[in-house]
Amino acid sequence: MTAYEIESLLQRLGVRETKAETYPNTYSLVSGASFLAQQVNNRDSASWKKAEYIILTDSPASNSILNGWKRLTERDPLPSAIQKLCVPTDDDLFDVYDAQGQFVKTSSLRNIVRHTPDIIDVLNKRNSSACSLTPTQLIYYGVPGCGKSKKITDLLEAAKLHGDITDEETQVARVVFHPEYTNAEFVGQVMPMVKPAGGVDYHFAAGPFTRILARAYANPTKPYYLIIEEINRGNAAAIFGEIFQLLDRHKKGESDSVGGNTYTAGWSKYFVDHVDVNGIIRKEISDTQYESDAEKPTVNFTANTAIRLPPNLSIYATMNTSDQNVFTLDNAFKRRFDSELIRNSLEGAEHDAQRETKIEGTEVTWGKFWKAINDLILEKHSSMTSSEDKRLGAYFIVGEEKTAEDGTTYREILKKLFGEKVLEYLWDDAFKYKRKEVFKEECKSVESLIEKFTSGGFPAVFKNLEF
Repeated sequence: MTAYEIESLLQRLGVRETKAETYPNTYSLVSGASFLAQQVNNRDSASWKKAEYIILTDSPASNSILNGWKRLTERDPLPSAIQKLCVPTDDDLFDVYDAQGQFVKTSSLRNIVRHTPDIIDVLNKRNSSACSLTPTQLIYYGVPGCGKSKKITDLLEAAKLHGDITDEETQVARVVFHPEYTNAEFVGQVMPMVKPAGGVDYHFAAGPFTRILARAYANPTKPYYLIIEEINRGNAAAIFGEIFQLLDRHKKGESDSVGGNTYTAGWSKYFVDHVDVNGIIRKEISDTQYESDAEKPTVNFTANTAIRLPPNLSIYATMNTSDQNVFTLDNAFKRRFDSELIRNSLEGAEHDAQRETKIEGTEVTWGKFWKAINDLILEKHSSMTSSEDKRLGAYFIVGEEKTAEDGTTYREILKKLFGEKVLEYLWDDAFKYKRKEVFKEECKSVESLIEKFTSGGFPAVFKNLEF
């Protein structure tokens, strides 16, 4: 398997590239030469040493590799229990070695990810009284249509396959930020309620943040996910409000004790007092029925307990780079999240259907148009630092599946939809200040642009676009 094929498979399985911490379901690709060169260095000298799956891309197993691997993992007892060294063999299979350099098995990368113990399993065995889940705070960013939301969907699907998500409706909360979205909607607000006997009463209506937080507190052995779509289309700092300071989490080895509770790795470093949210959490805990003490919360949550993010609550967000002018995320906010660029690519067999999608009434496939127009966008905006942000995402538009006369299926983008979605974007955004250079003089408005494309195809609207 090539490095690209390995990365594509791991990402489809919900395994992400490591950044700094040792997280479950993280990977890092490393060459044999780099592995041997850095094996005697300090553990913090290379970020790849902190992944759960360390995958060699070009070297078979050798005594030097295995001895170096053993020395590396002996320095830290936690990674030594969870990390796996995956060494390529023939036929796209990998040999897996444990922290002691002992051979575990030979299998496909897919089976290795799905059927080997991970960090959660190990920590549960070591300390069943402590919450073992490691939180993630990650923003996926890229051009519109590059697959950011799909990345999160794939991650959640992988969590289902692992058995981590058994009830998506209660373990996952999704919100979409927009310019009118407020802290009251996100966290909650006091609302009037007409009493059956007459008169008005007031109660706290919990927002999606509070609801998922309460469930995470009440069920510390299950992972919970807060998904924020389009995080920079709303004023994120204002929407989070005082909750913002909870995004700082304790790292491994850090802890503090307040009110008889000890907060270790994964818990928020700081806390906020919020009477209404506190009440929602206490009610959720009291309403939950537990089969054993091991399932109960590890903190004694009373009316005086301040709010923190628990270790089993992760936050994933998406951000369109071309929308940065709506609300810019400041550095204080961004540093509390990891970030990962989603490549705008149609390479690989998994993108065959999208790449070969036909555009109705033309001989041009989406893949050919997508590449040609993005090259043109980069050319016309070469002097701008944000030129890449104007590109069309690989899945900016998706065609309908159709059946040909011979019974074969294919995808096709309707000409009308292409004009109203793709051409409108190019006219109003990507080439807003370059229209005369890109479009033919007969195209005076977006309406005339779409009309001429509908009747004459690409030659009727573009000056110099070659496929």
